[in-house]
Amino acid sequence: MRIKYPVQFQNRKNSFPPSPLYLTDETYLIEIMELVSGLFLSKRVVTRSGTESPLTEIGKVFEYLFNIKLGDVHKKHESVIRRKPSKVTEFLDTLRKTIIEESKNKGYL
Repeated sequence: MRIKYPVQFQNRKNSFPPSPLYLTDETYLIEIMELVSGLFLSKRVVTRSGTESPLTEIGKVFEYLFNIKLGDVHKKHESVIRRKPSKVTEFLDTLRKTIIEESKNKGYL
């Protein structure tokens, strides 16, 4: 016996085209997890219904956005917050410095 409409049962992940964005070789997954963890902990990302977005959902969005696999986002989240004090927000600090430098270069600061 064959299913008459098997297309309806196919995985829906194929409904989105792949993202055109990729990370450079100099970017580490732990750096992306700093962003994911920061957004999750700040509670600035919510679901369509307005409820707090789960860490895994924020992670999935970044996986799609940059064509990456973060693996177990809960373990990676713990890795971010367990780092040495000087390393906890190393990537976020780099982003902050880069924005400030650009602002200075453009004469805004």
